[in-house]
Amino acid sequence: MGTLRKYLMNGAIISSLFSGISAFRQGRKAPTDWRTYLTWIAWALTLAVAIGTIRKESVDPDAPKVAAGPRPSKGRKKAKKDD
Repeated sequence: MGTLRKYLMNGAIISSLFSGISAFRQGRKAPTDWRTYLTWIAWALTLAVAIGTIRKESVDPDAPKVAAGPRPSKGRKKAKKDD
């Protein structure tokens, strides 16, 4: 039960499930067009990222909890002028 609990009690999974419920309700009310398909694709990708993140954390517990973005550039050091 411990392995299933880490998936069900994770905030990313819960958020994804709520967005899936919202997408389902929107799909029932609106006619099916390209926006509906994009909504379902976005939901599926969100769920896949959430599951992948949990899986990565369980394999490597030392992994950072927040996804690392691009590192800020340190810039070039100014050259010293010789007098």
